Amino acid sequence: MNSRKTADIARLAGRGLAWALLVLLLSGCASQMARTQLEDVAKDWCETIRASQIIAVYPLTEDLQPGDVFLVQLPVERQQEAYKRKGFLPLDHHICRINPTGYVQFYERSIEVGDEGKPLPRYWLAPDEESPNWSKAPSAKFPTYSFSVRSGGGFNLALPVQGVPIGLSLMGGDAGEGTITIADSHTYGVEARSLYDQVRKWAGQNRSFLSRLAPEGNRQNYLRVITRVYLTSQLNVSLKSSGQMAAGVSAGAPRPVDLIVPRAGADQEETLKAYEKNINTLNKIIEGALAKAGDIGRDLLPGGTLKVASASAGSISLIESFRRPLVVGYLGFDVAIGPGGMLGPPFPTYAVLEENLRPTVAPESTSELLSNAALAFTYRTLGELKKQGDTRAGRFVEDLDKAAGLLPEAYPCNVWMLRDINGPLIINRRAGDSIGEGKRTFASITIFRGELIESMRVIKYAQQQSAVAIEPGEAKIADELKANQGALKSINERLREYSALIREANEYVTFTSEEE
Repeated sequence: MNSRKTADIARLAGRGLAWALLVLLLSGCASQMARTQLEDVAKDWCETIRASQIIAVYPLTEDLQPGDVFLVQLPVERQQEAYKRKGFLPLDHHICRINPTGYVQFYERSIEVGDEGKPLPRYWLAPDEESPNWSKAPSAKFPTYSFSVRSGGGFNLALPVQGVPIGLSLMGGDAGEGTITIADSHTYGVEARSLYDQVRKWAGQNRSFLSRLAPEGNRQNYLRVITRVYLTSQLNVSLKSSGQMAAGVSAGAPRPVDLIVPRAGADQEETLKAYEKNINTLNKIIEGALAKAGDIGRDLLPGGTLKVASASAGSISLIESFRRPLVVGYLGFDVAIGPGGMLGPPFPTYAVLEENLRPTVAPESTSELLSNAALAFTYRTLGELKKQGDTRAGRFVEDLDKAAGLLPEAYPCNVWMLRDINGPLIINRRAGDSIGEGKRTFASITIFRGELIESMRVIKYAQQQSAVAIEPGEAKIADELKANQGALKSINERLREYSALIREANEYVTFTSEEE
């Protein structure tokens, strides 16, 4: 290839690239038309990702991984509306990153995931000196997507794929059709159950923060937790021109791709060598043009490269590569934030956005929140942890002891017992007797509830066993049972205001026991 032809390629390719970069720069202007075009562009890209049954990330990012937790403050209806209108939802309120502990067990029979000294995803970023980045991670395959694009009036394709406008400019056209292949793709994640347990533990340690996000009026806040991500290291673009000559390339002048393809009739070997040399020359020009574009070039290809793979008179193929993989989509679950910062059960995020599911906080009855035995065990365990110097357990004990003020001063009804299996049924505590001796604590509540529960049990037993003597008589003992039930219902309703604290204390004891 002579120097004149090289100069022609440089001049025309540079002119075409300048046009492409200008289009992308101008697309960031604040006019309503530009915003509308960009929203359409983003939606088209996201629709292609959603077709693979995952939730699109826009723009593509390297910094998203399983265990990331985001705060979502839009009502579900508005989330679904925005998702359908834009094709994606921004992940803009990142409140914490939980490092999943379940990778080893999840992948133990299939994929090498390292250990505590080689955590994910860092281990897959550079597994060893001989293995390339992410070569040890599970692979993922995406279908090839078709698209159409026109430079005038905004692109009909979302443009995290910057090879499209550059390829179009090199062909000297203002419209084209083509395909995009998300190549060299990987995925990794962890099951929702173990991650949900970790989220609940984190929530217990950050209850004061979450309590400020509790439901208020019609407002409901949610946590969105990422369980799986999909990444790509390479986007392959094939583009065929279907429009007129682009602005900046005068009619009758050769297009950059025309100068790449050698003329017919030349020696085959020489033709191949010339073609390869022209491609290499063009790729150097692209690299130089993006470098000269400064911040614009870096924004277009963050940490990546763009190279022409092949070209003909009316088509061009480009490979857009990234030094490290970028996330294109994810899966996860949503949980509603309830009163006191308590979390509801997990709902799949994809089902929330696509199938109109609504995350809720499961309704609970305080009497069913914990059995009385579990209440007593939780309080007793917290007391033991407090003696061992656990300051958080000590705070739980102090807060739970405040609930003792909910107790009535005296027994509101008779409490019954059986001395032996055949009776007789006798009174253990009389209505009007003082409740508790000395200082009242949360243990006083569990004792009071336990006495009422046992009293109701023996009354029901006596009613069913004719051999058990019932001194007050059948009619009166039925009234006694109702009085016991009413007293238990009353203390349970009073305890309702402490339900969040009780659940949090129980979770703390449970997780502390599991760690030991």
